[in-house]
Amino acid sequence: MVSVRSVLRQIPDPRGKKGRQHPLEALVGLMLLSMLSGRKGMMAAFRLGRTLTPRQLMRLGFRRGRASPCHATLTETLRILDPATLAQAFGRLTAPAQDDEDHHQIAIDGKTLRGSKDAAGKAEHVLSGFCATLEQSVGHTSSRGKGMEIPDALRLLNQIDLAGQIVTGDAIFCQKTVTSKVVERGGDYVFPVKNNQKDLRGEIETAFKTPVFPPVGMAGDAAIGARQNRPAPHRDPSRRGIE
Repeated sequence: MVSVRSVLRQIPDPRGKKGRQHPLEALVGLMLLSMLSGRKGMMAAFRLGRTLTPRQLMRLGFRRGRASPCHATLTETLRILDPATLAQAFGRLTAPAQDDEDHHQIAIDGKTLRGSKDAAGKAEHVLSGFCATLEQSVGHTSSRGKGMEIPDALRLLNQIDLAGQIVTGDAIFCQKTVTSKVVERGGDYVFPVKNNQKDLRGEIETAFKTPVFPPVGMAGDAAIGARQNRPAPHRDPSRRGIE
């Protein structure tokens, strides 16, 4: 089982030496605990920290005798953390075990985050890899928005272990760059093809109109088997001079 604190320790600390009153793993651990318990925002995380006992704070990684961090500490720490680094860390917490044979399908999809609009009305868009068997995300990255997700998908695929996995998604991901990346990292893919890729769609339709079985290597064996199982032809004995 993956240790949460061991994963959080791997997040690089961007703070200066004078600004490290609390270990980074403890601060991020408190934020994560607050989020998992259904709270929203750093004020909610601050209030949660004030309700924890000294022993509970130590379990999160806070030093003995230290009070829980103030709201400003949580806010400023989150502001300077790299979002991609945090996403990778949280992805390691939810990644399927390497020897688990049941987690074979990962769906990639983009979503606009609810309630993320800024003052200009622009909302955050995120591209995620979702494992249906685990019922959770195994990786995500920020995205520039709908219709511009191909470079973001390549970045996401680099974050996820695709060995033995089947990657699915919308028709927008049916691009050579995406499919090549999936194969390069040891996976397979299933993507739909729509009419905006007429040449590719036509080639697929042509391929399915032509018989593709038996495989080429087995064609000779199949023909031999057909000859061996064919019934002997009827011959008229009178033509062979037999009375």
